[in-house]
Amino acid sequence: MTKQPTILIADDDCELVTVLALRARQLGVAVETAHDALSALNIMRLKAPDLVCLDVNMPSGSGLSACEMLATEPAWAKIPVIILTGRTDPETQMRCHQLCAYYVLKGGDVWSRVEPLVRELLGIGETVNTKAAAQVAI
Repeated sequence: MTKQPTILIADDDCELVTVLALRARQLGVAVETAHDALSALNIMRLKAPDLVCLDVNMPSGSGLSACEMLATEPAWAKIPVIILTGRTDPETQMRCHQLCAYYVLKGGDVWSRVEPLVRELLGIGETVNTKAAAQVAI
């Protein structure tokens, strides 16, 4: 039996966390959530998720700082990180690149940018609704 992949979503925007968590669960992913950087790091220590999504600006620390900590801890260094942010400045984008983190700009269609990364990084294939596929073929 294969282990269900786990994602940690950390953002101080509770509505965004709720939506992303719901969408990830629909893919069959177990979800842990945090609303500040310190809680995210504590969950990392306890749960060791397979993927981490971090906001840049959160209470009790920056998602980029948390990402730096992940990169320097051998047990966590191989866990992929997606940085979700509304920041578009070149410094933030460069820092994500330096940390080998995926940069995803927040917006109304953020799931459309996050989902392909989640699927790829967790090895989740596309599911086909066979009834809908059959209707298209007719």
